[in-house]
Amino acid sequence: MTNGPFLLVVAHDGTTETHAFHQAVVTIGRSRDCDLFLADRLISRIHCRIERQEGAFVLADAGAQNPAKLRGRPVMRAELKVGETFQVGNFEITLGLPASESASVEDTRPGDHPRGSQDLVTFLQIARALNEELDLTRLLTQIVDAAIHLCSAERGFLILGRTGEHSVEVARNFAQEEVLSPEFKISRTIANRVMSTGVPELTTNAQEDDRFRDLQSVTDLRLRSVLCIPIRVRNEIAGVLYVDNRLQQTVFQEREKALLLSLADHAGTAIVNARNVEQLRGKQVELQSALDRVDQLNAALKGQLQEKTSELTQIREELSTQSLSTRSKYDYKQIVGTGRAMRGVFALLDKYIEAEDPVLVTGDSGTGKELVARAIHAHSRRKDQAFVSENCAALPEALLESELFGYVRGAFTGANANKKGLLESASGGVLFLDEIGEMPLDLQKKLLRTLQEGEVRPLGSRETIKVDVRLICATNRNLEQMVREGSFREDLYYRLAVLPVHLPPLRDRKEDIPLLVKRFLGDLQKEASGRVRISPDAMERIVAYGWPGNVRELQNEIRRSAILCDGVILETHLSAHVREGRRGPGAAVADDDTVPSERGTTLPDMVRELEIREIQKAFDRAQANKSRAADLLGLSRFALQRKLEKYALDQNGRPTGLPPAANDDTA
Repeated sequence: MTNGPFLLVVAHDGTTETHAFHQAVVTIGRSRDCDLFLADRLISRIHCRIERQEGAFVLADAGAQNPAKLRGRPVMRAELKVGETFQVGNFEITLGLPASESASVEDTRPGDHPRGSQDLVTFLQIARALNEELDLTRLLTQIVDAAIHLCSAERGFLILGRTGEHSVEVARNFAQEEVLSPEFKISRTIANRVMSTGVPELTTNAQEDDRFRDLQSVTDLRLRSVLCIPIRVRNEIAGVLYVDNRLQQTVFQEREKALLLSLADHAGTAIVNARNVEQLRGKQVELQSALDRVDQLNAALKGQLQEKTSELTQIREELSTQSLSTRSKYDYKQIVGTGRAMRGVFALLDKYIEAEDPVLVTGDSGTGKELVARAIHAHSRRKDQAFVSENCAALPEALLESELFGYVRGAFTGANANKKGLLESASGGVLFLDEIGEMPLDLQKKLLRTLQEGEVRPLGSRETIKVDVRLICATNRNLEQMVREGSFREDLYYRLAVLPVHLPPLRDRKEDIPLLVKRFLGDLQKEASGRVRISPDAMERIVAYGWPGNVRELQNEIRRSAILCDGVILETHLSAHVREGRRGPGAAVADDDTVPSERGTTLPDMVRELEIREIQKAFDRAQANKSRAADLLGLSRFALQRKLEKYALDQNGRPTGLPPAANDDTA
């Protein structure tokens, strides 16, 4: 059909006309010089054209004010497929091809056959529907229904396969109902003959046709009109299309035969396409199933890898701990740390444990100073004796004195019985005094005398009591500076600092943070059933944070996150300041090439935020003690008070909600 005629079926106001053309270009418009003349004021003189190029058709605009529409959209140039309809003004035009090679073009004109135009439009609609249907089952049903409709048949059958191996795929009647037991409702002899020879069979009355009247099936089924057409797929006969009418004769003529031959050709192509799509869908399902299986295997492998990685990490940690234990004289398993800083601490403790001199443990709050004191006691010769501890900042001066030295009955109002002091209770063992820098000067003098003379005198008593105590003190303050300022006795300082040990802040030993997290999660597992893990992203955030509260802050953060999570601590379970990575004291500031305006702020605002943040850190570190906070900030108490007023902060360094004081750069 590459060089043969093609048809343009024009529908307008309920009438239909069919025009045949042979040339490569057909012009359409209001001018009578056009190949297809359309009388409509909405149509330009030369509106559009149909171009045939190597068997394909193109709809091209010719400069119309309102271009032709294809598939509901204006078209400048687009491929036009057989059976498609486009709009030009008030006209609808459908591209078609003659129903069969044997039928002349003139046979399709409306004046020559009363149903010619209607058949052509119907056939084009059927061809379009078959081309669009990709489901094989629905396609086969549409083919049979179309054959019944085109031929006005009573029943239709679609048989696929080879001779002797075929099966009836679809059996329908004119009411689109299923025909039961279809293999017994057709003449298998006729179907097999067409399938073997590839030649269509048409009989107007099988009862009187010499070819078929002696067939038992024709007699038993009382067949009259029968039409059987071969279906070719890739130049091979793949089946037959069989229609019949048992009640009327001469129902099928050459017209119906030609229509069914064209339908069979289209059906063969559509079946090939549908089978290809069905195979592709099957392969897609298999591929997706394989991909799902791969995902499952990857997930399983990932889980196994994580489990093995966790096991290897645990083995490395155990080996590191064993190596540290081998290098250290004593086992410090209660103190987590394998980095260089903590190895230095353990080396000092190895030497301090066997001595009897006082130990001064310094370091930020939350670094674990009491753990060090207990480790010294646990490994010393005094391990079987008492370990007594007291926080000097937790008691007022009078009460602290009575707690340390004890009292006798009647020493003061309410002293109804003798009470041993902590120094006497710890005799033979270890006394741990935390926050020693908070001890009042008068008590410092009495403590010094006890250390020098080895005896205590309870309040209200005239007698002294011999005591044998190893004293371990701890502080987060700078005692040397306090000595220079006169707030701590110099002689007591040198007495206490015989064996000093400094605990590094957590920000200076980040390599120990994963070990600490593991320890805390292990402790939680002992307290409650259920294992809690931590995601890599959350661990990364935790390691990056500055931890001004050190180990104590980290422990509280892990406990809180473990309560919020469902078995795995994620980044979202961490506190906002940890997620945001607000840097702790001493942390390096990342390089930033932007200027304040590019970050949506100003230099005064940045200074204000920095000062407020550092003031709050100082108050947290100083436990709301204004003098100590001022010392940490390098300010006088008066200058700190001015900044509190300037930024509307309370005596704990927290916002009051009141408007800030007028800006005063002299503060």
